[in-house]
Amino acid sequence: MDESLSYLRLIVTEENNYSLMYKKKNDDVKIISQDEQAMKVDDFKAVIKFFSERGLKKIKFVGGEPLLYKGLEELIEYSKELGIGEIGITTNGIGLGTRILKLKECGLTNVNISLDSLKEYKYNALTGGANLKEVFISIDACQMAGINLKINCVAIKDFNDDELIDFMKLTIANKMDVRLIELLPYNIDKNVYERGYMDLKEYMRNIEAIYKIDDEELSVTEYFQIMGAEGRVGIITTSSREYKEDLRRVNVSNRGYMNVGALQENTYFIKPYVHDKEKLDDLFYKITTKL
Repeated sequence: MDESLSYLRLIVTEENNYSLMYKKKNDDVKIISQDEQAMKVDDFKAVIKFFSERGLKKIKFVGGEPLLYKGLEELIEYSKELGIGEIGITTNGIGLGTRILKLKECGLTNVNISLDSLKEYKYNALTGGANLKEVFISIDACQMAGINLKINCVAIKDFNDDELIDFMKLTIANKMDVRLIELLPYNIDKNVYERGYMDLKEYMRNIEAIYKIDDEELSVTEYFQIMGAEGRVGIITTSSREYKEDLRRVNVSNRGYMNVGALQENTYFIKPYVHDKEKLDDLFYKITTKL
């Protein structure tokens, strides 16, 4: 398997336990329940097996909220059995604290927690009433369990820009990554984007006592470190997600579609082929020779 095909993301569910205030509401798109969605647990397993046989090194389960997916533990355990080294989830952290030891036992190694404010009143308004203390418990539980932890924070001018230093300070005494993420102009309210966009490269140039370090191969994150800190600070910019390295990652959705590339372009409906290795092989041959 080509090195750039080493990362698989599975969108296991569209269900969520809250929606972010700044996300664009699309009343025309129906959220598909787990019972209605095209991809079942066995379909996801077939996809995982197909890529594992081709040298897959890293898999991530995302959503919606993957902790709501009924088959999450089964898929994590299956990934571990196939020898995949990095097994992660991207979650809002609600309910993770009480499940992290079981998930680790199943094979979970990495957790990304999405968190856009450290202040309870802001977090409450942003999420429509979710409990910030529960997220802090999940962060502590991940660290105690020895899980590789990343905090993802979308940087928004005049909303949480006064907290970004506090987010970065979390890395001083904790071996974790805090990644600041620029707003993207899609899947978001236009007015929010125009008012809230921050140029994070420019922002980091004005931060003292922090220095650039080597980036990870194939990562869209640019990494920095506060002097003497245990963890790292990362920024994910709009430009870093615009390059056309189309075989960097593969995304497979609960609707049965596969998207290739950092921008989830090059869409293929693979649901009819997930249990047919020969047809999937043919499809990937066509993709690799076309790009």
